[in-house]
Amino acid sequence: MPQSEAQPLLISGLPGRMAAEVAHLAHEAPDMALHSVGLTSDARHASRFTVDTHEIRLIAPDREPVDLPPGTIAVDYSTPDAALSNARWLVARGIPFVMGTTGFDAAELKAAISESSVAAVAAPNMAAPIVLLQAALRWLADEFPGSCRETTLSVRESHQKGKRDTSGTARALVDSFRRLGIDCNESLIESIRDPERQRGQLRVPEAYLHAHAFHRYELGAAGDTVGLALEHNVLGRRVYAEGTLQAIRFLRGQIARGAAGRLFSMEDVLRGSAALPGTG
Repeated sequence: MPQSEAQPLLISGLPGRMAAEVAHLAHEAPDMALHSVGLTSDARHASRFTVDTHEIRLIAPDREPVDLPPGTIAVDYSTPDAALSNARWLVARGIPFVMGTTGFDAAELKAAISESSVAAVAAPNMAAPIVLLQAALRWLADEFPGSCRETTLSVRESHQKGKRDTSGTARALVDSFRRLGIDCNESLIESIRDPERQRGQLRVPEAYLHAHAFHRYELGAAGDTVGLALEHNVLGRRVYAEGTLQAIRFLRGQIARGAAGRLFSMEDVLRGSAALPGTG
C-alpha cells in the first residue's frame, strides 16, 4: 500500500504494555501510520513515548484539542475505568476504533455505538487462533448439546503474576463444555500465578513469565479409559497485536462500505478476513 494511503492510527493507553506492542507492530507495517499524539489516562505518568525514531506525545482526553487526519482509526488498550470515557470521546468526534480493553460494561459500549455514526470493533481477546478455538467449541456445544454427560473435566490456566482474575478464555470454554453436558462450572478452574510453578511444572520460559497465557483442558470418558486433552499456550503479546491490526484493516474495509452505528466482534473480523486485500 502506498504511504499516501497508509491508515492513520491514534493509540490510546500508552505507555501500557499492550498499547505499546500495537504501536511497535503498527510502526513496522507499511499500511499503518502512527499519529504524533497518543492518549493516556494519566498524562503525568509519561509525556512521551518513542517507537524507533517516531515520537508520540501523550495527552489525557479532553485536556487539549487533537487535530487528526481524515480517516483516522483509534486503538484502545487503556484500563477498565478509562475505556468507556475514551469510547465516548472518540464517538463524539466521529472516530472509529478498535477496543481491546476489557472489564467494563460492554452493553454501555454497544449502546453508545448504536446511537452514533461510528463503527467499531470490540473483543476481549484479539488472538485469532484462540478466537477460532472458542468459536469451534461453541459450535460443538450448539450442534451436540448434552452429548458428553459422562465426561469429566479438569482445567488449568496460567498467567503472569499480576493478573488477578480468572482467565476469560478459560471461563468461556468451560461454559461450552457445560453445554456439552459435562458437570462443570468456573469453580473447577485452577489459576496458577506462582512463577516457581510456572517455571518448573509448566515450563514457561523465563523471558515470558511476565506475559503468557497457558491453558490445558483434560477430559476423561468411559470410566477414564479414554483421555482427551486440549491445550493452547501463548507467549508474549504479539499475537494480540497482530489480531488488532487485522481488526483495523477489517474496520477500514467496513467503513468504506458505509458501516455506521455498528459494533463488530473479533469473529466478524475473522469471517471477513478472506476478503481483505494483501498488505505486502
